[in-house]
Amino acid sequence: MVSQILNVCLQIIEALIAFYFYESVSRLSNGKIKRFFAVIIGYLIMCVLNLAFDYNVIVNNIALVLFHFAFSHIIYKIKISYSVFYSILFTCLVGISEISVINILTALSGDNTRAFIDDTFTYVLLIVFSKSILFFVLRIIISIINRFESSKKINVAFIIYSFSLLVTIIDFILISYQYDLSNNNKIILSVSSIFLTIAVIITCIVQQQNSQKEKELTELRAIQQKQEIESTYFELLEHQNEELQIFVHDMQKHLYNLYNLSSNSDKSKEYIKNLSIDLSESNKIGKTSNKLLDLIIDKYYYFSLKHNLQFETEIHSSNLSFIADNDLTSIFNNLLDNAVEAAIKSKERKINLSINSFGSMLTIDLTNSCDKAPVLKHDKLISTKQEQGMHGYGFKSITKAVKKYSGDIEWDYNETDKTFNISIIFPQ
Repeated sequence: MVSQILNVCLQIIEALIAFYFYESVSRLSNGKIKRFFAVIIGYLIMCVLNLAFDYNVIVNNIALVLFHFAFSHIIYKIKISYSVFYSILFTCLVGISEISVINILTALSGDNTRAFIDDTFTYVLLIVFSKSILFFVLRIIISIINRFESSKKINVAFIIYSFSLLVTIIDFILISYQYDLSNNNKIILSVSSIFLTIAVIITCIVQQQNSQKEKELTELRAIQQKQEIESTYFELLEHQNEELQIFVHDMQKHLYNLYNLSSNSDKSKEYIKNLSIDLSESNKIGKTSNKLLDLIIDKYYYFSLKHNLQFETEIHSSNLSFIADNDLTSIFNNLLDNAVEAAIKSKERKINLSINSFGSMLTIDLTNSCDKAPVLKHDKLISTKQEQGMHGYGFKSITKAVKKYSGDIEWDYNETDKTFNISIIFPQ
């Protein structure tokens, strides 16, 4: 009877720790009291299951994972991927803290591992020490989780690591319950559990940090590209303003010539036609319905003029509103950056960009002259620029942005024509 009461106490303490954990990692504010009682009731149900199945390790761990998934996803509205990760991680930490304390206490006392439930004093120590360890570790994990954005998709490897750790911990618990281990083996088993958990947590932290750094590099590149667009756009506006001043200055002479040619209608028409062409060529801004796309195209059009590149566009559809501005910037700036870099080094010095719509598909095709075949590493394109630090993320940024909108990207190099082509298809 005493052990059953203590088991209820253990479950309530663990429920309080679980409530603290999910309140700390979630962003809910209202309804805290309802969530508190929901977690407490869930743990009391688990307590009944433990008694009904006579503390069966496998049943206990399965129930713990399922109930914690319900806490996380249903009560705290956390995404499914994170809920799976949190439920497995919490179950692992519960098992590790209990098995470590049980083995250490029984090693010090010399009692049989399976007899700890019947010993009130040992069971109280188990509750105090194991839940203290659990609370302390979760505090560390909470501080780590809050450093990263929970809106980002969780790495699948985290769930695999946690699940593998859970299976290992269950094996350790079964070994501790079913075999009379020596004191040294109990300590070794406990220390192994702790180090294994630390290794998994550190691995997850390092991978998350690397993922965060890559994201920051991509964001920095997007910011840099936007700044370049603004700088080039203002330079282009200044250039066009100068051209406009010259044109206005010459307009008076044109009008005077038209007046003198009024007697010759054919010559007048030809003159007016040429003047109209000049007017069209003097205004390249705003040719599509997407303002950001206009800015990007104008940037590289002007750059091509300065570097004697032939930059042709064939845009029959610019309905790219489904793509966020930062992703649109990343796709087209990285595409055209690479195209310009290759075209400058080539003999033909040509770039052709076309955007078309075919039924429910929108296609982007970019072809540029390229005298040397692209460099591959593990069947993936890599940058040939000397500053590998940020530029190495160019094609990776394109691919990531395209996949975000369920698009497909393909590329090929024509050795005969010395051209490089990238094709992107988006469903509309």
